[in-house]
Amino acid sequence: MGCWSMWLYLVLVFPFSFFNSPLLSLSLSLPPSHLCRSEQSSSLLRFKSNLSISLDKTYPFQNITFKTKSWDEGTDCCKWDGVMCDHKEGNVIGLDLSWSGLVGSLQSNSALFSLQNLQWLNLAGNDFDDSEIPSEFSKLKSLTYLNLSGIGLTGFVPPEISLLSELVSLDLGLNHLLFRSHDFNRLVHNLTKLENMILDLMDLSLVVPYSFLNLTVSMKHLSLFACHLQGKFPTEILQIPYLENIILQFIVDLIGHPPETNWSSPLRVLDVSQTRFSKELPDSIGNLKHLKTLNLRGCDFMGSIPSTLGNLTKITFLDISGNMFQGKIPDVFGNLNDLSSMDFSHNNFSGFLPSSTFNLTGLTFMDFSSNFLQGTLPNNVRGLPYLRELHLNANLLNGRVPGWLFSLPSLNWLDLNSNKLNGPIDPIQEPNLVQYVDLSENEIQGPIPGSFFDLVNLTDLYISSNNLSGNIKSSELVKLRNLRLLDLSHNSLLSLTSCNNGANSTLPMVIEFHFSSCNMQRFPSFLNASKYLQVLDLSNNQIHGSITKWEAEGWESLITLNLYMNFMTGIEQVPGKHQSALDLRSNSLQGPLPALPQSLLYFLISDNELVGEIPPTICNSSSLVALDLSKNKLGGIVPDCLGNFRRLTVLDLRTNYFHGKIPTTYARYSSLRTLNLNDNQLEGSIPQSLTNFYSLEVLDLGNNNINDTFPYWLGALPNLQVLVLRSNRFHGDTQNFNGSFTFSSLRMIDLSRNEFTGHIPPELFENLKSMKDIQVDKSGPKYMGEYYYQDSVIVTMKGSDFKLERILTSFTVIDFSSNHFKGSIPKELGELNSVIVLNFSHNSLAGNIPPSLGKMAALESLDLSSNKLQGRIPVQLADLTFLGALNLSNNNLEGHI
Repeated sequence: MGCWSMWLYLVLVFPFSFFNSPLLSLSLSLPPSHLCRSEQSSSLLRFKSNLSISLDKTYPFQNITFKTKSWDEGTDCCKWDGVMCDHKEGNVIGLDLSWSGLVGSLQSNSALFSLQNLQWLNLAGNDFDDSEIPSEFSKLKSLTYLNLSGIGLTGFVPPEISLLSELVSLDLGLNHLLFRSHDFNRLVHNLTKLENMILDLMDLSLVVPYSFLNLTVSMKHLSLFACHLQGKFPTEILQIPYLENIILQFIVDLIGHPPETNWSSPLRVLDVSQTRFSKELPDSIGNLKHLKTLNLRGCDFMGSIPSTLGNLTKITFLDISGNMFQGKIPDVFGNLNDLSSMDFSHNNFSGFLPSSTFNLTGLTFMDFSSNFLQGTLPNNVRGLPYLRELHLNANLLNGRVPGWLFSLPSLNWLDLNSNKLNGPIDPIQEPNLVQYVDLSENEIQGPIPGSFFDLVNLTDLYISSNNLSGNIKSSELVKLRNLRLLDLSHNSLLSLTSCNNGANSTLPMVIEFHFSSCNMQRFPSFLNASKYLQVLDLSNNQIHGSITKWEAEGWESLITLNLYMNFMTGIEQVPGKHQSALDLRSNSLQGPLPALPQSLLYFLISDNELVGEIPPTICNSSSLVALDLSKNKLGGIVPDCLGNFRRLTVLDLRTNYFHGKIPTTYARYSSLRTLNLNDNQLEGSIPQSLTNFYSLEVLDLGNNNINDTFPYWLGALPNLQVLVLRSNRFHGDTQNFNGSFTFSSLRMIDLSRNEFTGHIPPELFENLKSMKDIQVDKSGPKYMGEYYYQDSVIVTMKGSDFKLERILTSFTVIDFSSNHFKGSIPKELGELNSVIVLNFSHNSLAGNIPPSLGKMAALESLDLSSNKLQGRIPVQLADLTFLGALNLSNNNLEGHI
């Protein structure tokens, strides 16, 4: 939350705020006959002359009034805007220049400090950028109210501020100010009349929290928003007898806890959100009878919720989200008639939703999401007339989707996603004005009732990943004329029928339409006139035929089109003038590669029946980020220009009929992450210009006719993780290693089915740091690739080839099988304790199996068969507890396995 946002937070959340209290407001009325003193009038004019007026610094919710424009020489200064005088002597005792558009600096010789009768001074919201607070403020000894907030002050707060012993209210917030520890101690010790102290967004990192124990017992308002205070905050502060408001929000290194017993105070606002306050909420919190705002969001509180929360009958804002509360939520909220917002989300609550919350008449916001709540939703609800947002997502709720949800008169946002709701959606008796509905990732069965399409104000509707069935007629769907986003994906028994009912048979405002993994047979014609449509996902359906030129021209605004896993046979024209992502994978597309718009970033058309060569026009698509043409029948040579696409991260041409040499021209500082040319007819050598691909992670050249020696220089690529050279004509030894070529990131290396000779170099295994000590990611498995493209690879395990559709970032393979390697197995292999697959079979390796292999603790598959190994099988192999496949056959070994 920025400076201006903090002001808005205070103004909106605390309508009783100190900003409007009688103490802090200035009465500018005066007896009309009284003139102010000439020397004070002169001082004010000199103060004005050193400043200018500007509109550059404005607040979106605060009006700027140019008060000093009324300050004219020869007129009564007591009648000037922002000036207040006493009734007897004509002294200037109040100056309110807040939000006056003043620009300049505060100097130590400012005429302001000659106004020594000042009792109120408010300069908030002006621009005194980079000024320090002058120590001359100590001359204004009569000040009771000082507000310097949000005026761009910097540096340390001078110790002289503590000499203003009459201060009742001090606001230095929203500045780049710091307090020295001893200066702050002196301030809280000397200002014995202080009732309001606001130090929001200051830097109090040098202040010891226990200094606050010296605060006066008359303190009513303490605000320290995002002030960088560190350490343990004294619990005693929360029990100051007159304290009404305490705001400690966003002090992320502040620890503390509420009083454990006998907590009683006149607190109206308690905000310790986004701190490290912890422990349990005490039962005595129910004694805070005047509490209106309780904000504990994002702390470390734990334990159960005390039932005494039901005693807080004046509370309007209750947020305990993002903690570690657990257990059942007590059903004690029936008397909280003033409660407007309650947020219990992101905790560990179990049990049922408290039924009393559904009878609250003042509630506008309710959030119980991301817990473990179960049970069904109420059948009927008579309360909640003003509820605007209801968040119950990410729980274990089951049963029906009751119709009353869509009849709440003020509801705007409804989120029930990621539950176990399984009953049908009930008919809606009185459709409301709801705009956002998310029922996705449940188990909802049955058809969508016709009355659902009477929710004509809907703009966003998510019902994906359920068990919905039946047929949706487009004539019903197009009633939702305001719909911008519709997601019905992953409902395999749901179908959509297009009906042509004229000009009104369309969704005129729709931007995204998702109908993946349903039962769609053809393109939804009612979308042809949806001129704002940008995202269309019809993947994994039963659509046959072609995209006609007529259909393509109807989607001029289309940016993303996903037709993956259908039965498309042709594409006359790629739709959209500004298309950026086109996914046509796994169809039956025939003929040549279609012409691509120059705007295209992601083009995925693998697993089709395309023929011919890559057209020269592909060179115009230099904005491409991902190009996947794999698993087609394309031939010819690979165009050189593809290597010059600086933004290209994925180039996948595997399983085609490309021939000739691998292109040799590659742009420096290329972004290429994956280059897959596997299963083609490429020949020649590997160009050393591949070292320009500094970001390269996957290089798969397997199953070609490449005739070359081992490309040791690829070890200079710092991010290379997967290197596949299998089934080519590589030859020679592999011992050309030095300190410059380390393969330090390599996790998969496959040299199998080639003609390599010589000894296996121990230096290679010494450098494979990414095959050692891999830590398990506690957040779950991670795979190579991006959301739009997943890397895959073929590995040999248990004597058979397996295709890994996704590559785990923790999966490690060394496969040197079916070559002519000789000599011994390097003992250095034993240090690679994270290798999962090791295959040296079908070579001419001799000597003993090194006992160090017993240290390869992660090994699941070990194949040393068909070599010339001899001696006893080392007993250390018994330590390989994850080993599921072991083949030592066709050697001269002895001993037990």
